[in-house]
Amino acid sequence: MIIDIEIRPFTAEDVDFIIYGQLELYEKEYGFTSDIWKGYIKNGVHELVNQFDNEKDCIYILEHHGVLAGCSAIKHIDEITAQFRFLFLDSKIRGFGLGNKLLDMSIDFCKENEYKHVFLWTFSTLQAARYLYKNKGFRITETKENNDWGTPILEELWEIDL
Repeated sequence: MIIDIEIRPFTAEDVDFIIYGQLELYEKEYGFTSDIWKGYIKNGVHELVNQFDNEKDCIYILEHHGVLAGCSAIKHIDEITAQFRFLFLDSKIRGFGLGNKLLDMSIDFCKENEYKHVFLWTFSTLQAARYLYKNKGFRITETKENNDWGTPILEELWEIDL
């Protein structure tokens, strides 16, 4: 059992963690090193933060013993559609249900804000994340090959109607 966990809304001071935490993790675990990948993450985080609407968007930051260790986000697309983004956990705290907790909190946020549809993009080698999405009722609706991030991958669009 893992203790001393806090999940809280993000602050401006968390932006670098959201960006560089993902860049480091995906480079180390999946070989994503290209400038295209780095731009995709940096631009995506900055777009969400710069257009952040407290009523329509959320970013949850997970801390373990006061150290930043995970994240998830919801970005509004329109009044009924949201995108789930930026789910990641430090490798030391995986396997304790915390990814599931972040996903549950994000879906609850969507329900509270009356979103009817949520989608996310992931890739086929993220087995643990894919397991979470499937168990929550998301389904794969599109796939496409991507060779731009430093390692060839199969991207997947997952969707759920709430």
